Amino acid sequence: MTDPSITMNFYRINLLKASVSAGLLISVPMHTTAAEEAVHLDTMTIIGSEQELATIAGSATRIDESMISEFDSTDLNDLLTRTPGVYIRYEDGYGLRPNIGIRGVTSDRSQKITLMEDGILISPAPYTAPAAYYIPNVNRMQSVEVVKGPAAIQYGPHTIGGAINMVTLPTPYTDEGSLDLTYGSDNYYKGRLQYGDTPEALNKQWGYHIDLLSYGADGFKELDNGDDTGFARNDVNAKLFWESAPSAEYVQFATLKLGYAEETSDETYLGLSDDDFSANPNRRYAASQLDQFNSDHIQVHFIHGIELSSSLSVSTRIYDQTFNRSWNKFDGFIDGVSAQDVLANPDIFIKEMSALRGDIATSDSEDITIDVTDNDRTYGSKGISLTADYLAYTGSVEHYLRAGLRYHHDYVSRHHTQRGYFMVDGTLEFDGIEDREAKALNRAESDAVALFLSDELRVNDWLINLGMRYETISGQVKDYLTETESDRNQSILAPGAGVFFQWFDNFGLLAGVYKGFSPAGPASDDSVSPEESINYEYGARYKSGELHAEIVGFFSDYSNLIGRCRASDSGCTVGDEFNGGEVQVAGFESTINHALFHGRYRFPVQLVYTYTESAFQSSFQSGFSQWGIVDEGDELPYLPKHQARLSSGVEFDRWNVAGAIRYTGEARETPGQGSYSSGISTEAHTLFDLSVSWQATNAVQARLIGENLTDEQVIVSRRPFGARPSQPMTVKAAIRWDF
Repeated sequence: MTDPSITMNFYRINLLKASVSAGLLISVPMHTTAAEEAVHLDTMTIIGSEQELATIAGSATRIDESMISEFDSTDLNDLLTRTPGVYIRYEDGYGLRPNIGIRGVTSDRSQKITLMEDGILISPAPYTAPAAYYIPNVNRMQSVEVVKGPAAIQYGPHTIGGAINMVTLPTPYTDEGSLDLTYGSDNYYKGRLQYGDTPEALNKQWGYHIDLLSYGADGFKELDNGDDTGFARNDVNAKLFWESAPSAEYVQFATLKLGYAEETSDETYLGLSDDDFSANPNRRYAASQLDQFNSDHIQVHFIHGIELSSSLSVSTRIYDQTFNRSWNKFDGFIDGVSAQDVLANPDIFIKEMSALRGDIATSDSEDITIDVTDNDRTYGSKGISLTADYLAYTGSVEHYLRAGLRYHHDYVSRHHTQRGYFMVDGTLEFDGIEDREAKALNRAESDAVALFLSDELRVNDWLINLGMRYETISGQVKDYLTETESDRNQSILAPGAGVFFQWFDNFGLLAGVYKGFSPAGPASDDSVSPEESINYEYGARYKSGELHAEIVGFFSDYSNLIGRCRASDSGCTVGDEFNGGEVQVAGFESTINHALFHGRYRFPVQLVYTYTESAFQSSFQSGFSQWGIVDEGDELPYLPKHQARLSSGVEFDRWNVAGAIRYTGEARETPGQGSYSSGISTEAHTLFDLSVSWQATNAVQARLIGENLTDEQVIVSRRPFGARPSQPMTVKAAIRWDF
């Protein structure tokens, strides 16, 4: 049990550090290490450290910098397989626009989880249009934190599944930096340069950090006409840091963080028929030759913290972000059959399939005019939040109180323009019609005010976390095509409670319950209810030396599930939402970490496993194409029952060898039950990865990485249009120089 005097001293010394975090889950405080003292307080964590994880009143995972660098990760999808309870639907093979779900919420474009960078909402428009077409690149992060259970209610607006916080590198006290260079299959390249300092000439009160990242590849897919299928992305990020002098009456700090990211990728929503996938999973049809995604993202973050007394501190965050994207891509056939039907029934729609492949000329067939639509959008989000932390005692009971208030505004402007093309000799030729009406021309926006209150109580071997979130949201939509306006107001009061009991020195029990919420979008009509659920978790945690084991059961009881129409969905308007009624999701997560030693050799082992069941609680027919006809008891799409990751390796002298086996079970692509049907489900698959690193000198490290070494390629999705493959075998060589 922790000495109360140690606990009090920790909070007095580190209360400001706690207040500037995104909402600490600290249960058992820890002493600050030398490494932590070597950086400023501008690292915005929501977990903090592995030691704090041992007694959190809830489930959480922290992926640190060594795990990110182990496979030189630039794909957040791959990295999150280290976390139980997280579900991934792969799309482009490089993780440019991840599809992430937590504890059963839809993974579709990560729209039902709260995404943050340094504790600040980072999705382009998390209230108005939550599909995350932009996510920061994980390769420039110090850590990634995943929070589930009752603690997730701090991080709205989407609290049913959980939250992911990406933590950037802090500003160092001394001048230091690194240069990373990587080259690999399909001309994959990555270059990263980061450097920071807190100059003595400025009395160690002012510091800065610059992070430059560029990566890309030619792509592994093979377009029928030989054009590129790759991508290029550039990120520029800078921090300016100030902290008060040691003699100042109040301890303070301020950070100004600026970021710019741009991307050009020859990406498409068009996949393959199952037969063509079997012949060549990396093929891309000629009909997708004009598809290209272009975007830029600008962010300005300002963070200030002040410690007003040994018991009270306050932090302020102000942020402003814009995201512009233009995705010109295949979107079906103008006035023809849907692309989904063509790819699912190629033997019936022979002419349409031939047009996709570029095998026939279509200029004389008006019913086979190929639709290429530019989904041009501008997103924006801005806001301000205040958080106050207070340490108090009532007798022998310690209270760590927190109050937070946030105002947030975001919007999306859509201008989707359609052009028709004929297929001529394998090349798309414009049909000459310039005046087609736009598919979408609208602007939607939301204003939200959120209040959070919590009390973390420590009583002997008990840690009790009580919290409440209140949120009120107003949204408006202007449709310039129909010349209509609409608005929607909604509010939610969401309480939660979690408890951790330290039964023995190395063994504890946890349990929690909370109300989860995901707001309906401003474009939905009054018949659509917000997504709400009552979520439960319960489990046990053991930690002794190198052995750390945890098992957590979870149960989410939805009163209503929401389906949201995207541009790639058929038969609905972008932004429309659909009720799914009552749904139940249940399962358990387990993690085991251990290390064995033999002489100078260390053998780390980790096993992560998730089991999940789900069921609609009623029968209905939905206008949402991803659901269609639903029978009571049907399982949710893209939610495999079994997921696992087993990793092991050996560390000795200056060498580190790490291997990982990633398993994903079968998953349905439409609601259903019983056996898995071919054509509407994805196969189980296993991937093998290997990393070998050599610390040549104290400053230079070389690494060789192989991913999917058995070159197994399976259909990971048939959404939006046809079968899409997993990435083939990839080999990368990297070198890092620390200076």
